[in-house]
Amino acid sequence: MAARIGPMAGLLCVRWWSTAQLAARGGPLVACRRWTSSSTDSVYDVVVSGGGMVGSAMACALGHDIHFHDKKILLLEAGPKKTLEKLSETYSNRVSSISLGSTTLLSSFGAWDHICNMRCKAFRRMQVWDSCSEALIMFDKDNLDDMGYIVENDVIMHAITKQLEAVADRVKVLYESKAVGYAWPGPFSLADSSPWVHITLDWC
Repeated sequence: MAARIGPMAGLLCVRWWSTAQLAARGGPLVACRRWTSSSTDSVYDVVVSGGGMVGSAMACALGHDIHFHDKKILLLEAGPKKTLEKLSETYSNRVSSISLGSTTLLSSFGAWDHICNMRCKAFRRMQVWDSCSEALIMFDKDNLDDMGYIVENDVIMHAITKQLEAVADRVKVLYESKAVGYAWPGPFSLADSSPWVHITLDWC
């Protein structure tokens, strides 16, 4: 991949690869250059667009994955960096239901330990119903292990952000940036055709 990113807007070029191809590839896939007097390139192997819980977790998981130890990852997030200095005594109403599979993912890069040290609540029963009928479905695991956990979104993001900082040498987070357009490459049969997808970034 090749990319050029300016201070306010830039051009990012991305080529799509499978996970196996990406892990096996030896050379860099993305090159980023600021439109300044410097000609130094920054190269990236993976670009993740969107730094919410899902995008941040993906970038963090790749950054901690042994198969990507020699890869560089770029995470684009439209908003500013958020910090959680201390937990509020009042619980936030913005929460997520975390399945056991998700706890395994979060544990794989160390974020789940941070969450457990802050706060979360296990649940063993769930009931879903329809407001317009008497239809409902119930899940329960009485006398069994926890079905999942309810965790505040701010707590999840704080835990993931801490683990992103632990791999800052491999994962760069570009805040207040977003992709605003893209152009597909031309046919590979054309000798002068670029093999990359061109993505235009709005970057403050």
